[in-house]
Amino acid sequence: NTAPLPPSGASGKQGVALRISGDTAAFVGCKFYGGQDTLYDHVGRHYFRDCYIEGSVDFVFGNGLSLYEGCHLHAISDAYGALTAQRRGSILEETGFSFLRCKVTGSGALYLGRAWGTFSRVVFAYTFMDNIIMSRGWYNWGDPRRQ
Repeated sequence: NTAPLPPSGASGKQGVALRISGDTAAFVGCKFYGGQDTLYDHVGRHYFRDCYIEGSVDFVFGNGLSLYEGCHLHAISDAYGALTAQRRGSILEETGFSFLRCKVTGSGALYLGRAWGTFSRVVFAYTFMDNIIMSRGWYNWGDPRRQ
């Protein structure tokens, strides 16, 4: 994806590098480059191993049930951004993103995620994070019910 990086907060400037809507897909050693909305993990079960994912705002987003293992997530924000925007809309949905033994690096100030759905679910385990993560950690998208 060679789309130019949009300014932070710009509307209609997404540049999706990959949308995955199939079930039981695996990506090993892949590189995904983008700005806003890089990897659309739409629906289905997915496995990402040793991948490089670069973006600025919501660069991993969607409602998949996915494991990211040993991946490098690199922020290229010039101001602020969010690593994930998970869209789980019901407590009964078995969706969410898990990041295991990953690395988060980059520039700007970064939220770990924004609650796109009312019941968004994202887990980071044994993951190295540069000193770019905002102390608040998560953004509720202006809705206190999404805390």
